[in-house]
Amino acid sequence: MGGRGSGNWWRWQSRKSTVEESLTLSLRDFRKSLYQTAAGALAWTSSSGARSSIGYVVTWNNDAPSITLSYRWRDAEDVRILVWLERTPTPFGGSRWWFTCPLVVRGVACNRRAGKLYLPPGSRYFGCRTCHDLTYRSAQEAHQDQRLLNHLGVALGADRETRRELLARLRG
Repeated sequence: MGGRGSGNWWRWQSRKSTVEESLTLSLRDFRKSLYQTAAGALAWTSSSGARSSIGYVVTWNNDAPSITLSYRWRDAEDVRILVWLERTPTPFGGSRWWFTCPLVVRGVACNRRAGKLYLPPGSRYFGCRTCHDLTYRSAQEAHQDQRLLNHLGVALGADRETRRELLARLRG
């Protein structure tokens, strides 16, 4: 009784993947490469020392550019993704480019505009933060001490008002 899988144990152990642990592809990486038949490669080195690279080719169809991303996934599969770009006007003239998210989630194409695309650990395709259900590390760490103290107060049998008073004292 009270072992793994019982009660609310899962709430304390599960967490979302974060933006920080994902490979990030920003439009700033392509700022000087948005012309017909531009091609190149981008490389990353993770905090663990693992190296990753991705090739790209820019193609223009009428007035709509696209970027074809090419990379090897888990050293077993060659992946090619076509990512369309969209342009929006800026307030003082000019324009800003956006990725159009290429992912399909539950049978529906996302097509959301995004300034960055992410490849979380274990995922095969780059996509927007919403499609990959990513969060930021700081959001996961915020108020962690307060949640722990509240959990301990519940385990010790303290009522809600007593737990609130203790947290208020700790905050100073």
